[in-house]
Formats: sequence, structure tokens, C-alpha cells
Amino acid sequence: MKILNDVTNKKKANEAIEAGEEAGEEDELALDSIGCTANVVMVDYEKAKIHVANAGDSRCVMGRDGTAIALSFDHKPESQVEIDRIEAAGSVVTEGRVDGHLNLTRALGDLKFKKKEGLTPEQFCITANPDVFTYDLTPKDDFILMGCDGCWEVKSNEEMVAWVYQKLEEVPDRSIESLKKIVSDLLNELISPHHSQTQGIGCDNMTCILIVFKK
Repeated sequence: MKILNDVTNKKKANEAIEAGEEAGEEDELALDSIGCTANVVMVDYEKAKIHVANAGDSRCVMGRDGTAIALSFDHKPESQVEIDRIEAAGSVVTEGRVDGHLNLTRALGDLKFKKKEGLTPEQFCITANPDVFTYDLTPKDDFILMGCDGCWEVKSNEEMVAWVYQKLEEVPDRSIESLKKIVSDLLNELISPHHSQTQGIGCDNMTCILIVFKK
């Protein structure tokens, strides 16, 4: 009986190892499909410059003297610049998605789209290569609003900036707590009460940063 138990235990152990290997392979494949966007702002007060780097469809917008100024531009399959790179890499846009999968064209990660031999990282159909812009920092600049793609599904750049201006007028003290509440209130307004009421709009992930310049 002991011998039988030993054989059974070894069989179970081998099955567990094989299952673990299969799970490991699945995990590795799953990791190939994981990615994120990036939107970075660096303010150089000494040189009065704002540097913005963007890869994907996260976005940042400036509130300047009451108006909305786009500081980054979404990387989507509708852009001809993006379409040209995608097709040159041997991929296609199907129903607004790269190879029928992603509805954005630049991202960190998503490694399964970055394996084609003979291409540089900048030439992949999904590249992490960012657009980089430099802007002048002026006395008329009031704030920068940064957010991932879910934030911009509900309101346009102009609507978001106008909403923040209204809230800033209501809290002239500009304390950290007041600014935190503005961001919290904004996200609560953007999020959908129920996906059936908004057809899925306002149900995506939302992260938001508000940078207010001291006057």
C-alpha cells in the first residue's frame, strides 16, 4: 500500500508540475497582452518651459486665461500618421483597432505587438515611442489637468477646463485639501451611475491629476 501511495503521489506531483508549466505559459502569454499609456509633464520654472511626453490616449490640457489649450494628442488608429506606421509594420486597422485588438496605437508593454524582426522599437505597430512637446510657461497659465482615457470620454477638453475654472472660483484659498476635493468631485461627476444608462461611457478606468500654478 505504501508503494501504491508513493506512485500515486509521484503521479500527482508530475501532474501538478505539468499544470504549473501550462499555467506559467499562459501567464507569460497574458503578460504579453498587458500594457499602459504614459503622459508626463515636467515644469521648468527656471527656463519658463513646460515639457510634455505622451504615448497613448492619456491626455493633458492647459487652462490658460480661461481657455483650454491641448498639450498632448491621443494616439488612436484614426490618425493617418499612426495608420502609416501600422501598415508599414505589416499590421492593419480593423474596426478601429490595431489587428482587431487595441484601440490605441502607442503604449508601454503590450509586447506581443513588438516582436516583429527587422523593425526598430519606433517602427512597431504599437510603439512606446512618445511624442514630446515643449511649451512656454506664461503668467496667463492657470493650471494643467492630466487624465487617463476614461476621463475624456465624458467631457471634452473645453468642458473639463471650464468645469475646473468654475470650481477654482468657488475655493479661492487654493489649499491642498480644496484642490483634492475638486479632483474627487470631477471623478464623481465623470463616472457613470450605471453602464446601461450611459451605454458604457464613464465606465473606463479614471486617474486624474490637477496642477495649479501659484500666482
